[in-house]
Amino acid sequence: MLKAAGGTALAAALAGCSSLLGSGQEDSGQSSSDVPDEPIEAGLQTFTEGAAAVLGLQARYGAELAVQRINDAGGVAGREMNLDVVHEGDSHVENYNQFVEEGKDVTFGPISSGGHAAMAPEVESQEVINVSTDGTVTTLYEETVTDPTYSFRFQNYDVMECVSAAREAVQRLGADNVNTIAGINPNYAFGKDEFGVFKRAIRKLAGDVEVVYEGYPDLMADDMSTHITQVNDEQPDVTFSSCWGGDVTTLMSQAAANNMFENTQLVGSVLYSAVNDLSQDVVEQASAISGSRNYYWGEPTTDRWQPGKELRDEAMSQWDIVPSAHFMSGYGAVAAWATATQKAVDIVGGWPSQSQIATALEGHGFYTPAGYHVMSEGHQGMSNSYYGEMNWSSDLGAAVLEDVNMYDPREVSPPPGTKSANWIDSWS
Repeated sequence: MLKAAGGTALAAALAGCSSLLGSGQEDSGQSSSDVPDEPIEAGLQTFTEGAAAVLGLQARYGAELAVQRINDAGGVAGREMNLDVVHEGDSHVENYNQFVEEGKDVTFGPISSGGHAAMAPEVESQEVINVSTDGTVTTLYEETVTDPTYSFRFQNYDVMECVSAAREAVQRLGADNVNTIAGINPNYAFGKDEFGVFKRAIRKLAGDVEVVYEGYPDLMADDMSTHITQVNDEQPDVTFSSCWGGDVTTLMSQAAANNMFENTQLVGSVLYSAVNDLSQDVVEQASAISGSRNYYWGEPTTDRWQPGKELRDEAMSQWDIVPSAHFMSGYGAVAAWATATQKAVDIVGGWPSQSQIATALEGHGFYTPAGYHVMSEGHQGMSNSYYGEMNWSSDLGAAVLEDVNMYDPREVSPPPGTKSANWIDSWS
């Protein structure tokens, strides 16, 4: 049970709780004569096929579960929700425009950082709200769209997870033991952005750290042996990787086969995104340190927050997967829009316009099974982030994170109006 303003049945359902206390709104969530009768039409673009579907489908399933819970709770102001899902591929702008032409009330996605950067200006032009599931490149709201109105992003962005990664490496190994680093990161905006932030942060935390190798394999490459050989030759204290999904499986499997984990400590921002694909022997060899963005089902512990584990159990029951943070990407993007829209309905006394919903989303706080989230006034979602050591669970039959550390977003992101690079450079 939660004590929170705006405690509607809808908000309780999306938080994974039976009820909310302190709402002060007896009629919240009820339909009105000023609310249309027809269902809400929503569109999601994500990776539904290929190697990238390892996490793209997690986002889809998360969004679908949020829609299920919305409809089971009676909808948004009595309106049920339909979700149309398309493969994002390389057609991010085209997919968004197609959704707009079809009259969608809201759109969600994409996964790709490059695709999100291409799409965000079009969202501002078309004026139909998009809440991105991922697309977490730091420059999106610092350079690409600096004053967004209709473009929002739910998931924590690169600076948050890379600063957390640097802190984890220094905390677990000790600053005096981090003198050399390497990077194996995807060859596009996300990978280059992540390693750039990680380098900047770890140099501030551990001093004059030398970069002995930078490798950028193409997205979904099937051979990473060249990069692994370079790491084995250099034997850096830490190798940072922002590889995700199928790339994690390729990297870690080939690294295990070539004894890379004897020569370096692997630290990854989203290694846990491959939780359902990694084998026991690879996980146990690696002892990798991995982030899990803004959701890890075992943290907070269930005696403090039961909905996290219940979401894991529901995902395993419906889709036979252990949910990763990308499951929460889809779930949380839908939850952010739905709870903000319900709030706007309560305020305006009817169905709100796109601009009214956008205003309600700015500074909006809401709960999910991952805990509490805030959509900042800069349109960037802010949540706790998680890092832990990846180990094997025989009970679960999959990788788990142990010795988990949780970071408050205020610890790992710049204050409003400050660019990430300037913020990191200001550390004493």
